[in-house]
Amino acid sequence: MPDGQINRRQATTDDTAALLSLMDSVLEWLVARGRPEQWGTIPFSRLPGFPERLADWVSQGVVTMAERDGRCVGLLAMAPTVPQRIPPGLVPEGSMFVYTVLSSRGPDGRGVGSTLLAEAERRARAGRAPALALDHWAGSPELARVYEQHGYVAVAEYDDAQGSTRNIVRVRRLSATGSGGPAS
Repeated sequence: MPDGQINRRQATTDDTAALLSLMDSVLEWLVARGRPEQWGTIPFSRLPGFPERLADWVSQGVVTMAERDGRCVGLLAMAPTVPQRIPPGLVPEGSMFVYTVLSSRGPDGRGVGSTLLAEAERRARAGRAPALALDHWAGSPELARVYEQHGYVAVAEYDDAQGSTRNIVRVRRLSATGSGGPAS
């Protein structure tokens, strides 16, 4: 693999510690920038039950890991099930749902998010899904901009179960032809 190239592969149980470390570093970056509302302040590696949940996702084959020069620099978790937190009727039946997409916040993370979103589209098209969907913290204009640039359209907002965090549900319809662009 040439220097700097982003390699994508299905994560294995051996990758769980590296994935947790990446998630903890992104959380630390957010908190340092005054954005604890997005994910809280407790590192994922210390969140009760989360390491086991991530290991379960990995064992189910729903996690794609991005590497650059042999280091974990990104994570994509997606599955054909919509989480219960999403209000019913917002996501087209048969869609793939992006649970998490994130990348390293340093130079090694450049281009990783776009690469993983392209991987999500490739996998959704391979599975003949009519759309991709995701949700994100409504307090981030940066996230809104990134997802809009990738064809994800806001369809609704909702409050989390505690009523403390506002989130946006976005859907990216996929054309039947597989042309790569959003369906019209």
